[in-house]
Parts: sequence; structure tokens; C-alpha cells
Amino acid sequence: MLNRYKKLIKSLCVITVISFTTVGTSYAQLDDAGAILRAGADDANTLMKSYISPFGKGFGANLNTGWFNTAQTHKTLGFDLSINVAAAIVPSSGQSFNVNDLTFDELELISGSPEAPTISGNESSNTEMGITYTNPQTSQEETLTSFFIPGGTGFPYVPSPMIQASLGIIKDTDITVRYVPETDIDPIDGSVGLFGIGVKHGVNQWLPGGSALPVDISVQFGYTTFDSNAGFDVQPQDDPDTYNQYENQPSTWEGQGIELETSATTFNAIVGKTLPIISVYGGVGLESSTTTITSPGSYPITVPNENYNNIGDPSFGFPKAIERVDSPVDIEIEGDNSFRAFAGTRIKLAIFQISASYTLSNYSSFNVGFGISFR
Repeated sequence: MLNRYKKLIKSLCVITVISFTTVGTSYAQLDDAGAILRAGADDANTLMKSYISPFGKGFGANLNTGWFNTAQTHKTLGFDLSINVAAAIVPSSGQSFNVNDLTFDELELISGSPEAPTISGNESSNTEMGITYTNPQTSQEETLTSFFIPGGTGFPYVPSPMIQASLGIIKDTDITVRYVPETDIDPIDGSVGLFGIGVKHGVNQWLPGGSALPVDISVQFGYTTFDSNAGFDVQPQDDPDTYNQYENQPSTWEGQGIELETSATTFNAIVGKTLPIISVYGGVGLESSTTTITSPGSYPITVPNENYNNIGDPSFGFPKAIERVDSPVDIEIEGDNSFRAFAGTRIKLAIFQISASYTLSNYSSFNVGFGISFR
């Protein structure tokens, strides 16, 4: 039974990491996303932020859902244990972006449509970005380096699973902990981990005549952090006109990867009614989230060769050269949600429960859960 439980946790973790680290349904597309880093630090940050922003916003919205499935609190030492899966809905405005609306230092549109998919957009993309320069051999304007913006997942949702447990303590108060242990994900050479803590408190006890009210009123606070990482494999472009000083130093490009950290905070006011089998609730809340994305490791970029025609230099005769840039990506994405409204229900049969909720906001989301509950 324990092994089955561990396998279930790992399967859910795989869903979460792959939803971020792949830009389609295969590991090869992850390499395509890594190619953006060939644009150099500043331009790569600008382009990567637009491409991956819907994921950060959607994931932050997900982490603020699923904290409760009733307005009622547990009795003292009552508890529940559940597995929840949230899915934020990426609006149409978050499924594409126009590269002409971005400000780049050197990067420019080489060919294709300026309208490119985000990570949550269409699977196909024909937007080619690149950097041009004057070739000293021909004195002509040529492409220094180029790449295609990768396609999206074709799936305008951001999924997030998590495991959580709640325990009733004194004064109509629940303490909730959500947790996914750090789990290695072999196919993408990465790992994930999640931790959150929340408190729900019944308000009826503090209201005049509150015990006689036909509904339960409570307030809830929750904070969640999520960390994940995955490997990249970005190699120097293969070009006979390019001098690669790292040709015999393949270890230079080891340790490439992408790291994500999301923190999310929410405060909610809940009103609901709990019956023997079914519970319903609704309410409003405030929320915030921040996602930071970094890229450890060294990455190859192509630059004009300053030593072209310098006979004493080993790069003599090559109009282009490979240089390295370290940890080029450092992005912060603020969540799109602030105020939200929500409604949900729970069905309980003996100790087993199934719950579902919907949150209405800029990045609306569904949350479903199943588990066990006592008292």
C-alpha cells in the first residue's frame, strides 16, 4: 500500500513538472525552449518572460485554491487527508504574444508571423527570431544567430496536483498542511517539491446569535511554496563560419537547467452549509503570487568575431565566434489575480469524500479532490 501511495505521489509530481518544463508533449521541445537562451541575457529574459508568463500566473492561481471543501471546521482532533488537482484556465490573451510589442537590444523578427504562441498556446509556431550583423567577409548584412520560438502545449490549462491534510484544534480552528516531498523526475533530469500551511477559523462563535445561524461562516489564510527544476541541453550552433573556442571543452555546458519557485498567499471569507451527505459553500477572497525563474549553468551565444583577420589569433578567418553567458535568465512573474469569488461542494459517504470548486478571477480555475475525513 505504501509503495502504491508513493507511486501516486510521483505520478502527480510528473504531471506538475512536465506542465512547466515542457513546451509541448516531448522532451525535444524543452530543448527548443532552451534555444531562446542563445539570444543573450537581456533579450532572452524579455522573450522568455512573455513565452512562459501564463504558466507562472496560472500556477500561482492554482496554489491559492483547494484549501477547504466546506465552510465548517473540524471538531477537535477531527481531520481529513486528500489529493487535490487544480487546473487554471489560461485566457485567450495569455495564449499568444506579439514580438513586435517587445523591446529588444539586438533580437529581431527574421521570418514568419510576429504573433507567437506562449507556452499555453498553439503547438505550431513559425516565428523565427535572430540577430543580424555585417559579415566582414562579404560586407553584407547576414544572420548572426537565429531560432524559432517553440510552440506551446496546445492545452490552455495549467494543472497542479497536491496532497494536503487538515486537523481540527481548539476554538473551531483547522490547521492545514499541504506537501509534496522533493521528488526526482528522471525523463527531464529534474525534481519538484511543495509545502504549504493554512489556517481556517469559524466565525459563528464570535457573532451575537451566531450558533443559531443556518449557515457556517469562516475565514481562511493559506501560504504555499513550490520549487521545481529541470535540465537543459543547449549546445553551440554548428556553423563552419563560427569559431568555437569550447569545442574541446564539452563540460562547459554541463549543469544547464531551469529553476522555478512560486510562492502564493490567499485570504478568504467563506459561507456555507454542511448536511449529512453534501456540503455547499461560496465566498470571496484576496490572493497574490510570485514566480521566479532562473537558469543556472553556462550557455553558448554567437557573436561577431572581434579577432577576424587577426593573423596571430586562433580564430583568424572566422567571422563569428562562440562566447559563454552564465545564468542568463532571472525573471519574476507577478500573478494576475487579486480579488476572486468562488463556490464549491463536497459529497461525503462514510469516511470518503469527493470535492469540487470553481474560482472566478482573471485566471479562473477548477479544483477537484478526493480523500478521507473524520469528525
